[in-house]
Amino acid sequence: MKAIMKAFKKAVALDSTVHRTLTVKMPENYTFMKEVEIVPLTYSEILTATMYYPVMFGSQEGVVFPFAVIGIKGQNVFLKDDGTWKVEAIPNVCKYYPFGVVKEEEDYTIIFDEAYISDGGERLFDDEGNETEFFSKIKAGLTELARDFHDAEEFSMEIFQSGYLKPLNLDVDTKLGKMQFRNMLMANMEQIGKIQPEKLYSLNSKGYLLVLHAHYMSLRNFKLFDIFATIIR
Repeated sequence: MKAIMKAFKKAVALDSTVHRTLTVKMPENYTFMKEVEIVPLTYSEILTATMYYPVMFGSQEGVVFPFAVIGIKGQNVFLKDDGTWKVEAIPNVCKYYPFGVVKEEEDYTIIFDEAYISDGGERLFDDEGNETEFFSKIKAGLTELARDFHDAEEFSMEIFQSGYLKPLNLDVDTKLGKMQFRNMLMANMEQIGKIQPEKLYSLNSKGYLLVLHAHYMSLRNFKLFDIFATIIR
């Protein structure tokens, strides 16, 4: 993913020299996600995400990727006023904030939101520029996040090149307002229904077929936007 999640207000690439004395205070809840409407998904979470969110595919600079719709008009409908999530499936990308990863050509770069610099926070590097134990744990998680994003891109590109995704233009009316999606991608169920047995076995053994069907059915989750519109936050 080259796009940076909307939650990042002042994202910069992390540098052990420039940020040697940086101290960070991690957020206590997910309030930073209150205005986020769309989040990219890693491969391992797609299936779980389809239980709660509308999941679609997008394309950016030749890269195809899955994403979940979590809000409308600058409002995350899955977030409570106290900064906790209304459902169990919390998107992986927000679990490491104010840190994240961005793809630069074939490599991933760790980014950081400078809005979370705090004098009373944890140091990322010691005086010699070595990673602290605090940051080493975060970096390990971000490494797994990058790998998971890579798997999501490989999966998305394979099904796209095989013709199992088709263009999608979608208009959705909710109690919270209208939503328009243009030039998106969704499962081409007609083409999937024509898959030959040997290819069907391959897709099924990889788990791709289950994910495609779950994604297709997930568009009905826009109904949750109406339900949450009437629930006290």
